[in-house]
Amino acid sequence: MLVELGLVEQRLSAVLEVVNDGVSVTEVAERFGVTRQSVHRWLRRYATHGLAGLVDQSTAPGSCPHQMTPQVEARIVEMRMEHPGWGRARSVTGSAATVWIRSRAGRRSTGVWSATG
Repeated sequence: MLVELGLVEQRLSAVLEVVNDGVSVTEVAERFGVTRQSVHRWLRRYATHGLAGLVDQSTAPGSCPHQMTPQVEARIVEMRMEHPGWGRARSVTGSAATVWIRSRAGRRSTGVWSATG
């Protein structure tokens, strides 16, 4: 009877082959269809966090230091809705911020070029 192993069990099996059986990382990577770097990453995480380290982790960044504040973003959206025809080189001075807005000809999307508040 065939049993399908889960992702964590497969990673654990790969790690244990390297750690306990002395199989090379290259061999294990080829057999499991992953890169050597992935196997090394699993080994590091297993050594640091145990079985919990083999669970998939998010690749999303923890923060974005240049992201504008929600207040400035809301004000920009508000101004874009009030003035849909404003284009790239128009400066807007409002109570919340001085903002430069761009619109791309032929596209529906518009966005903030730069903002200071």
